[in-house]
Amino acid sequence: MAKYVHYRFKTKSVNDPRPLKTLKPLGVPYWISGYEQDGNFKPTAAIIVCYLPSDADLSEFWDDAYDVEETPCDEIQYTTRFPKPDWLD
Repeated sequence: MAKYVHYRFKTKSVNDPRPLKTLKPLGVPYWISGYEQDGNFKPTAAIIVCYLPSDADLSEFWDDAYDVEETPCDEIQYTTRFPKPDWLD
């Protein structure tokens, strides 16, 4: 079994798309990747990218997640677009 799951999903919580519970104790990051917009450029969904331990339930952190894509992985990969958040140090 993989150590983590890499998620990409949408949430309708555009005003505050942070997780319901802090991820800091788990030592895993999340990023607000962007926003989906309607025809009038009004945000309709936040696009989130995150890692969770493979035994964690995404709905505990984002209870309104939809269009969920998940990829099992064994390590967290940081990039210039998705750098390690300062709050994880």
